[in-house]
Amino acid sequence: MTSQIESKHDYAAMSKAELIAELTRLREAPIARPIGYDPELAGMLSVAPDAIVAMGEDSRIRVFNPGAEKLFGHTAADMIGRPLDILMPDRFRAAHGEHVMRFQTSGEQSRLMTERSEIIGLRADGSEFPAEASVSKLPLGDETILTVMLHDVTERKLAEAELVAAKERAEQALIQAEKMAAIGTLASGIGHEINNPLYAVLGAAEAIRDGNDLSRSQEHARDIITYCRHIAEIIKNLSGYIRPADAHGLEPVNVNKAIQEAVSMAQLSLQLDDIEIDQRLEPVPDIAAKSEEVQQAFFNVIRNGLQATGRRGTLTIESGQRGESVSVRIRDTGPGIAEKDLAKIFDPFFTTKDPDEGEGLGLFVVQQIVKKYAGTIAFESEVGQGTLCTIEFPIRNMTEGTR
Repeated sequence: MTSQIESKHDYAAMSKAELIAELTRLREAPIARPIGYDPELAGMLSVAPDAIVAMGEDSRIRVFNPGAEKLFGHTAADMIGRPLDILMPDRFRAAHGEHVMRFQTSGEQSRLMTERSEIIGLRADGSEFPAEASVSKLPLGDETILTVMLHDVTERKLAEAELVAAKERAEQALIQAEKMAAIGTLASGIGHEINNPLYAVLGAAEAIRDGNDLSRSQEHARDIITYCRHIAEIIKNLSGYIRPADAHGLEPVNVNKAIQEAVSMAQLSLQLDDIEIDQRLEPVPDIAAKSEEVQQAFFNVIRNGLQATGRRGTLTIESGQRGESVSVRIRDTGPGIAEKDLAKIFDPFFTTKDPDEGEGLGLFVVQQIVKKYAGTIAFESEVGQGTLCTIEFPIRNMTEGTR
């Protein structure tokens, strides 16, 4: 029987979409010849820019076009008649056989193979590469041929990885810049907080120098130790806050401890000692994150709440476990946020504060940190009724990673 296909197309000039359409036309045409002898199909496959491999129902290769030769490093002469799974690493071969069997018995005519998992190819030199692949059925007489079109996506994967890395670097730079911007407001508070115990230390030391009562001197010495520990704790909190987060790896983070440290830092930065801060912290599991970033997220929200509350009011902080998440609720008794502004609070450089109170990056940075660890952040507010911020972090083990 002769082929009933009539075509005078210039396949070399066709786009990929046109080649696929032509392949569909050829598939639907009544052809009784084996695929290796079809001049139309052989001509089309030979000029296709991507790698195309066709196999019979026995999973052995029938066609291995020049694109496949270039991609895999094998010649068509060496590959015809060999099993298709020789083109993939050993660890994928068993699963590949199952996928092929299911596709052959399904009603689908084509499928994007990378919808289910990444395709990894194996070159003649043993190197591996990621590929984008699609498979389609081609009825030829009494047999159905599977035609696989592959495209090497190594460069795209590298570009995507570099894009992700660049984004992470930019986020880290922004987070660090926001930290450093807060140092100016922290400086006066830290000076005040350290000067007080320093004067007390000085007074106690002078009392020891001038006194003769051993028991009184021991009492003064205990006071000096207490004041020095207080100063050391201030310096420790400040050092932990300004230190850049480690670029690699997560650690168990005690959320309640991060909240307490953030409260201390916020009080130092604003010197609002007359605001009542009601901490209702329940025992909660650790989360997998970076402690410096979690502390900064809480610091920014708590500082905003204290600034909104002003000289009179209460800031209430609650923590607890909700299902598979650690939930933190921070509520202030400030003037609230207008509805028109509520939708914009995470926008970079948006702020309703005075120019010397912030640049509008605080909540944007908080959102980036929370999203980084697959958490959520939400605000509820009414003018005159204060504002509630709810932050939730998933409870995950150390191997689950971020994003």
